[in-house]
Amino acid sequence: MAFRVKDVYVGSSVLLTGATGFLGKVIVEKLLWTIDEIDNIYLMIRTRKGKNANERLAGLLHDPLFNRIRQEKPHAFDKLIAVGGDMMVENLGMDPEDLKQISENVNVVIHSAATVKFDEHLRAAVTMNVIGTKRIIDLCHQIKDLKVLVHVSTAYANCDRVETVEKIYKSPMAPQKLVDALTWMDDETLTKITPKILGLRPNTYTLTKALAESTIESEAKDIPVIIIRPSIVGAMWQGPLPGWTDNINGPTGIFTAVGRGVLTNMCGSNESKADIIPVDCVANIIIAAASHRVSINPTEIPVIHCSSGELNPLQWGHIVIFLDQFYKKYPMEQCFGVPSTYFHKSRTLFLINYYLKHHIPAAISDISARFVGKRKTNVKLYGKVWKMIETLHFFTTRGWSFNANGMPELYDRMTPEDQKEYNFDVRQVNWDSYLFDYVMGIKKFLLKENLENLDRSRAHLCRLRLKRQAIAALVYAGFISTFGRKWKKTTQYLTWIGAMLATYTYTEVSFRRRIPLKSLKDYTQTADYSRYLQRN
Repeated sequence: MAFRVKDVYVGSSVLLTGATGFLGKVIVEKLLWTIDEIDNIYLMIRTRKGKNANERLAGLLHDPLFNRIRQEKPHAFDKLIAVGGDMMVENLGMDPEDLKQISENVNVVIHSAATVKFDEHLRAAVTMNVIGTKRIIDLCHQIKDLKVLVHVSTAYANCDRVETVEKIYKSPMAPQKLVDALTWMDDETLTKITPKILGLRPNTYTLTKALAESTIESEAKDIPVIIIRPSIVGAMWQGPLPGWTDNINGPTGIFTAVGRGVLTNMCGSNESKADIIPVDCVANIIIAAASHRVSINPTEIPVIHCSSGELNPLQWGHIVIFLDQFYKKYPMEQCFGVPSTYFHKSRTLFLINYYLKHHIPAAISDISARFVGKRKTNVKLYGKVWKMIETLHFFTTRGWSFNANGMPELYDRMTPEDQKEYNFDVRQVNWDSYLFDYVMGIKKFLLKENLENLDRSRAHLCRLRLKRQAIAALVYAGFISTFGRKWKKTTQYLTWIGAMLATYTYTEVSFRRRIPLKSLKDYTQTADYSRYLQRN
């Protein structure tokens, strides 16, 4: 039986955690844009860097993501109410008056706040993701007319399993026992035992998200709740701004580092599924899931995977080919090297390439900079790149199967109008078109590049290529003069020419299959994007 997405929101108020995050912003924008009849949206925002909740909300709304609302529905912002709160603090650190207002007025709770740092200390991860979730549940118990709680988890909560179905798995330990241990165990001891606690999981993020689900199962039995598990959340697919992103986490960091020429090799498998899901797909399914949950009466807590791997798979190898072609045609303005990328299944080959191509040259460059009185920044830069590589290593070298029956089933239950307005059918995504928008979005929204003037970028890339060939020529000449002194001049010249031709062929000639790229015009002249250009 079909349901209308708006039904649960009309005349209702929403409490959203994680509103200042990448996903949270998209949820806020979508609710304001599509549901005029919504009452209020309470945004729980913690004080940060001396700015309180209201000040941070004001800064949040300057994001270009909200431009169409600012242009066409400016009154909608009056529905946003910033509430000071902190997941890390007892009782969420809320003022009693704010707690009273929420308990009396809120009907829908969307809990998307979490620490997503893969290398977060266990204490901080447990406090935020597990204890914080328990505090949200406690708040929900105080809400007088709660219709639904939507909890945003992750598809990788059970990444110790190759295949995951849409259910809550038994946690590796009782969440409360770990919480109790935090009260008497110091940080040093926690750090030492963390690998043992993690087991087959790679980091504290995936562990604590699994524990959060177990906490919901045990503590929210009398609450209408639904769990959404996104996979790797990427840039926007459709509207209002195709390619929009606001951070360099996950694949965005990889795409940026490759484009800058600071990452040319990674340890991974070309055959593994990237399992990227556009952020607007995730926001749309979260919004729709609230109405879906109200319309059903399940015996167990519903869990829905929001992922692409089973419905419309995208392999890392395809991404590698795409980036190779894209950056040759649309290079970044600031390149430190010629963009290229390659996935190594062998950890040894990856390390050899990384140190020879990046770390050692960076160290030499810093030593040279010290002698001429310049800042030493290259080794520090590659320290960040290395950290990113190691953080993502577990996910680029493996593949998972996330059962995704719930996603198309939910989509099929929606009305045709809602399917268009809240589209999360990842089967419709054309990956080449999406990746084009994604990388263009990085250039436009993150790096603030001028997409309509590529001449300077292409000229810079050409100089980098010539520089690479010149260095290769000098290296080969030095090698031949050292080890080929007894050779005939003709042999030396032919060897040098052969080496240069081989280098040129290896570095400049692509033997990979071609992908038809969208044009810059196709990207910048979409209706929504042209409005953005006009306003900026």
